[in-house]
Amino acid sequence: MVTRKQLEQWAERHGFRKDRWNHYQKSQGGREYRLKLSSIAARYEVKIHHEGDKYSGPSTEWMRLRSGYFKNVSIGSEDNLLGLR
Repeated sequence: MVTRKQLEQWAERHGFRKDRWNHYQKSQGGREYRLKLSSIAARYEVKIHHEGDKYSGPSTEWMRLRSGYFKNVSIGSEDNLLGLR
């Protein structure tokens, strides 16, 4: 089990930076990733870009890759996150 504070420290060690909504974001390999922390859970997401067409303009959204409750998440021996599904 990890705490929110431990996940925040892990995110900063791995190059994530806090945004104005207190989520952690990181750009890697031309993609944008976000670690969104609530009071009891964490979500790991990637930003998806949609092209516009003649009826709507281009848009973006966050797609969940993995998530888990803090009680199921741990930090492994190689400083990686375990327990996100």
